Amino acid sequence: MTPLRIRREDHPVSRKSIDPDTLRVMYKLKDAGYETYLVGGAVRDLLLGRQPKDFDVATDARPNDLRRLFRNSRVVGRRFRLVHVFFGGKNVEVATLRSLVEPPDPEGDLYCEDDNQWGDIESDAFRRDFTINALYYDLRDFSVVDFTGGVHDLHERVVRAIGNPGVRFQEDPVRMLRALKFAGRFGFDLETETAQAIMEHAGDIHKASRFRVTEEIFRILSQTNRAAGFDLLWRGGFLHQLYGGWVRELGDQGLEETLSYYRAVDAAAEQDRFYPLEVLCAGLFVPLMDDLNVDRQHFNAAAARLTADIRKHSIAMDLPKRLTNSVVELLRGQLYLLFFPNLQGRVRRFVESPWFDPVWRVHELAFGQTPELAQVRATWLAAREKLGRPIGGLVESPDRRDIFSFRGKTGGGRHPHGRGGDEPEDDAEFAEPELVDAGE
Repeated sequence: MTPLRIRREDHPVSRKSIDPDTLRVMYKLKDAGYETYLVGGAVRDLLLGRQPKDFDVATDARPNDLRRLFRNSRVVGRRFRLVHVFFGGKNVEVATLRSLVEPPDPEGDLYCEDDNQWGDIESDAFRRDFTINALYYDLRDFSVVDFTGGVHDLHERVVRAIGNPGVRFQEDPVRMLRALKFAGRFGFDLETETAQAIMEHAGDIHKASRFRVTEEIFRILSQTNRAAGFDLLWRGGFLHQLYGGWVRELGDQGLEETLSYYRAVDAAAEQDRFYPLEVLCAGLFVPLMDDLNVDRQHFNAAAARLTADIRKHSIAMDLPKRLTNSVVELLRGQLYLLFFPNLQGRVRRFVESPWFDPVWRVHELAFGQTPELAQVRATWLAAREKLGRPIGGLVESPDRRDIFSFRGKTGGGRHPHGRGGDEPEDDAEFAEPELVDAGE
């Protein structure tokens, strides 16, 4: 098949916009006689006038060839064997061009565990998930190569699966989440057959790796236009499929509140105000406070119940414990703001604690437009302003941490029993002892 090949003078992709270490890898491959392409999301983003956050390379060199060529590399992955070439604390991901893989049982389950059949640029393009991701920048003549109509779909603002979408989603159900991710991020529409296949095969998401599912869900919640992505997850039934207990407890009203929270985050991002991942994740659990009654409840009892609810649902969501503990503290802080605005000693001590600023950011996003809390906000804000320094709790740029960066030796590890297991130990509380003692 003859691809569309867009000459350098007719597209905006420039080597000046490509990560220098990625270019080093590509030139070393080229000089060694291998084909080498910048591929996928980086080409898509550069064509859209966006700066990519990742640069991936495709080549006809096999993994063992890459290991010999790059001593600072290692092979990773099982389903997709890739090579990471390391440059200090970062790596460049290099993939061998692949071909379509036949499912092990063509008459039954189409899910594919192994995707390591090597191919050429054309076969590699047609095995990719969506047309807008099957674009290649050829270092030999600086052209953009398009076999699947991805450039057209970028112009039309459409997410279209390559091939039969029903078959492609059964082969790898995570592709459905990726479709919603791209549609939400770019404000694109789902192509009709792609959207229909997602509706038909949403239940197949349970066949996919929990690790990959969790990764995609939280990429949606931490990307640009996260409110649109959350809405697509909700309307598409994936929240019900994956987190049924949480959805039932929140109900439609609670899900609308979470959607509103993410709309507020998106609005802040348009003003270059960005929140850490802990604050973003807190939005999932704010509706658990809906039945709070400050006049009739005790702080300790309300905090204990909220903590138990968050931890119960975070296990189902496979959240790392360290991230869960931070979310617990941010929402216990909301209770503190509501229960103790009239106790001057507590107000003074809490605004001086390191937790106050991120707690305040969650409060702004969740309750900043609630008229009934105007006096509560005024009291806490007046006390905070007396410190004479700006309120923190923000980050300088969008938080690109993956939630799994919270795991490992410094991340607290996985929940010990996975979904539905026993709750993890209570190993994080506010630094202030007053927060677990409501008397004064």
